Amino acid sequence: MQNQDSYASFMMDHAAGNHADAMTLAGDLHILLSPEGSETARLWSIVGGALLERDQRPVGRPNTPSKRRLGPRRNTATARELLALSDGAPLPWKRGLSGVSYANTATRGAKFMKLEPGQSAPTHGHGALEATVVLQGTFSDGHGVYSRGDLVLGETGMRHKPAAVGDEPCICFVAETSNPIWSLFR
Repeated sequence: MQNQDSYASFMMDHAAGNHADAMTLAGDLHILLSPEGSETARLWSIVGGALLERDQRPVGRPNTPSKRRLGPRRNTATARELLALSDGAPLPWKRGLSGVSYANTATRGAKFMKLEPGQSAPTHGHGALEATVVLQGTFSDGHGVYSRGDLVLGETGMRHKPAAVGDEPCICFVAETSNPIWSLFR
């Protein structure tokens, strides 16, 4: 992970249920596939639960448990379905202008990306947050090398060049926050 503060913030927002659907799926996939993601989610849920308990106690009754639901809203079934889809059945890949293949999902702002062995995407930057979770294979982007379960956050202004590493294709789940300027061109 290139920026621990961004990662902590992303996972804290995930635990609080503050992400849009595409980002929620990225967090869920990271938690399903990564021991680090699973442990981080568990810790943020504990912290969030403790804060809710503290804030929900009526004055004069310090040991009254909270009745609010703890933890994030979950799309785990959907995340598991996406994972099964990427592992099994052939996806309807479409080659983009850059040569990189993409397959759409039913979730707005979410898609699969596939890089063949040795293939790279052009160097590019981001106008909004992008969360990428590696589902198969390995890739590097000039900031690190990532494998199955890793969550890579492309922040506004960050430039990188994703490239598949090794002898197998690299398949990733990519979630993007909406960028109001680009929505004019859809």
